[in-house]
Amino acid sequence: MRILLLLSLLFVLACSHAEAGHSTGNDTCDDDITHWANMIDKRTDAPLHAQSKVMADLAKKATSVWKCENFMHEAIRMIKKTDGEYPTE
Repeated sequence: MRILLLLSLLFVLACSHAEAGHSTGNDTCDDDITHWANMIDKRTDAPLHAQSKVMADLAKKATSVWKCENFMHEAIRMIKKTDGEYPTE
């Protein structure tokens, strides 16, 4: 009975999939946009909140995946806390 319970638990854990909305190396910017979208409304107290929105708009208008990802990484950096602090520049 214990083996069946353990196997069932292992199966559930192996088949479950949690996605934070961001992955790398997939030749698309959609994951970066999703990651930023999941963060932006939660980080309205960030000093660079408005600038992050502008950077995200630039990313969405970018003509290549590489440019889009670079803009989105900067947009995310602007609203992401590092060591408990937001960036100010």
